[in-house]
Amino acid sequence: MDFSLCISSDFPREELSKLLYTMLCEALFVELIDYEAEVWDRSFTHSVSVGCTYFSMSINLDDDEDYTERYRKANFEAYGVDTNVFISIQFITNTFDIGWIKILEMIGKILNMNDRDLILEDDSSYPLLKRIKGSLLINSKLDEYRTWYMTKENLALLNYPYEEEDFLENSEE
Repeated sequence: MDFSLCISSDFPREELSKLLYTMLCEALFVELIDYEAEVWDRSFTHSVSVGCTYFSMSINLDDDEDYTERYRKANFEAYGVDTNVFISIQFITNTFDIGWIKILEMIGKILNMNDRDLILEDDSSYPLLKRIKGSLLINSKLDEYRTWYMTKENLALLNYPYEEEDFLENSEE
């Protein structure tokens, strides 16, 4: 399963990778102690990539400024978020239930790090949550498939106050 997390950040991408690595280690602290998970950094010249037993995240370093600006504009027009970093997330399917909980913990750390915009979409570019101007919004218009992993119990792991909103209410479906 693939997801994308778009965030607004002033950090250089390599530094952002190190920050994500640290957050991942914090989210998996117990699993790492018990040798139930591992964390790695497989960055190279074209991308930065951090991952664990349950999922991996990568940021493409080859994106030129025009590509980044087009993507930024598209996110702003579609969702009202101002983002400049695209993070691709690939879950290991048979451990999605564990990985999803850990990625929510990481997103919670990002939310508490600053008040900048972000958006999380699933593999069909369906928006699940977004933060605009410091306010976190959860998409209230979820189908049966998405509601099993977007439960209130799971969203509590964000450790961040949120409101529910129909993201598609005023758009064409």
